[in-house]
Amino acid sequence: MHLRALVLSLLMLIPTLNFAQWGKGISVEPTLHVGKIFKHTPKLLFPVENISTGVELNFTNKKYGKKSWHQQLNYPKGGVALFYYHLGDNDLFGQAIGVAPNIIFPIFSKKRISSTFQLGWGIAYVSKRFDPIDNPQNNALGSNINSLNTFKWQLDYQINQKWKINLGASFTHFSNGASQLPNFGINIPALTIGTVYTPNPIKAEDIISHKIEPLKKRWGLSMHLDLAYKELSPSGGPRYPFYVASLAGVYRLSAVQELSAGIDYEYNQAVYTFGLHTAGFDSEAAARRAATRLGIFVADEFLFGNVGLYGQIGTYLPGYDFSTGWFLYTKLAMRYYLPEIGKPATRFYLGLYLKSHRVVAEYLAVGIGARL
Repeated sequence: MHLRALVLSLLMLIPTLNFAQWGKGISVEPTLHVGKIFKHTPKLLFPVENISTGVELNFTNKKYGKKSWHQQLNYPKGGVALFYYHLGDNDLFGQAIGVAPNIIFPIFSKKRISSTFQLGWGIAYVSKRFDPIDNPQNNALGSNINSLNTFKWQLDYQINQKWKINLGASFTHFSNGASQLPNFGINIPALTIGTVYTPNPIKAEDIISHKIEPLKKRWGLSMHLDLAYKELSPSGGPRYPFYVASLAGVYRLSAVQELSAGIDYEYNQAVYTFGLHTAGFDSEAAARRAATRLGIFVADEFLFGNVGLYGQIGTYLPGYDFSTGWFLYTKLAMRYYLPEIGKPATRFYLGLYLKSHRVVAEYLAVGIGARL
């Protein structure tokens, strides 16, 4: 408890240091999260008796128009946040330390009151994981290294030119994408309180405006190939590859937002192998058919220069669902786009995809794609 209090105190005091040499629009944003682990499925074995407390230290950079997409997205912030979370029970969950690049969207601003929404995705080390002997109740996480997803809404009050205080709500998710079982994940809804310190704030005269040119091409195609690895139940079982291919038509609403609709193809090697070994299928063709899953989806992507934040919702075609019982799925992704090449102009991209059924992750995949 003394160590936690010391860490909290130090982080809250950091903004009082001398940042006079920092660049225009850079802020330090410490936030305290107070919440409780949400048992999102009855399959979770552990009790939730204590609150979870977290400290976030976000270093942000306000965009003010150096590039045209800054203006088109209403001058958001980009940031890198450091996280420390005491998850509530040291013996079951331990503590989490992570880092998450993030983007902060302005919602509204009126006089001294403003509001923002933050999205972040990074990596975290969680000190306690499932162990069949020493920690059998923690069936939320099967690994120490996990994906860290953060969502936060804030209401800010401007005290003076350099200082803000805020209240808000957050949702934090830890998961390894079922690469190591068990993996129901940890979800923490929380209330937040924090400050924003900007040593060299942006003034109205600093804002750069651009003439937004109309799009020359609105329709396009996007395709990508992804690979994930899933562990076969029970915990400690073999890992098998999970192959994904996607093809979609794209409609560009603007230079910073694209809508798409298409089809997903998935092939689960574990279903094929397990079925053959247990004589669950009459033939290899039947095993391959059972290991194949098809889905149709719609998606939305926001583009921040070379980085895209992508969200997708889909449903499985009849007879192609691995008999999971779920008919809706979601994907969140971060994509990095390379410069255009060739004719027609093509941008290749690298992607990181987290697929879930409701709030339970199914896989974490990496992939390569192309957008025409």
